[in-house]
Amino acid sequence: MAFRRRFLKTDEDRAVLDRAASAGDWGRAMADGFAQGIGFHAEYKSRTACLVEIDARDPKAPRVTRAVIAVDVGRPINPRGLEAQMLGGLTDAISTTLTAGLHIDKGLPLEGSYSQFHYARQRNSPTDVRVIVMPAHGEPGGAGELGVPAAVGAIANAYARATGTRPRSFPVHFPVDFEPFPR
Repeated sequence: MAFRRRFLKTDEDRAVLDRAASAGDWGRAMADGFAQGIGFHAEYKSRTACLVEIDARDPKAPRVTRAVIAVDVGRPINPRGLEAQMLGGLTDAISTTLTAGLHIDKGLPLEGSYSQFHYARQRNSPTDVRVIVMPAHGEPGGAGELGVPAAVGAIANAYARATGTRPRSFPVHFPVDFEPFPR
């Protein structure tokens, strides 16, 4: 948190990071195998910060248990749609960070269809998610995939803190029930 905050360039960036950290109770004590992680991303006149909590008592089956997302898009045109966009970004981040990826073996993909991609399902989503839309100001910014990078960073950071292992490739967990595409 201190490192990220030190290198942010604007007061608006710091406000979003600070809001996610305060709403998520950044730095609170957690049991072994649990940890918080935080991430930040800015693009297209918008910015977001995501704080997640992870249960990685079993490092091969980590689970995001809580998320707080603060988002500033200048003037939000559809705040409820923006909240939904951030939730979708969180789901994408959970998927690509923890379970979903394209795996290559001897030059061929192991996933033969979307059913083998291991994209997050409802059971993989945290039950405690809060999206905070910052007060309107200025012109509207973009939201597109704004929520994905901050959430990916937060999840990877939380996993590293919970397990003591910094992930170097993603997804960090190759699903146990993975059945490669028959050749």
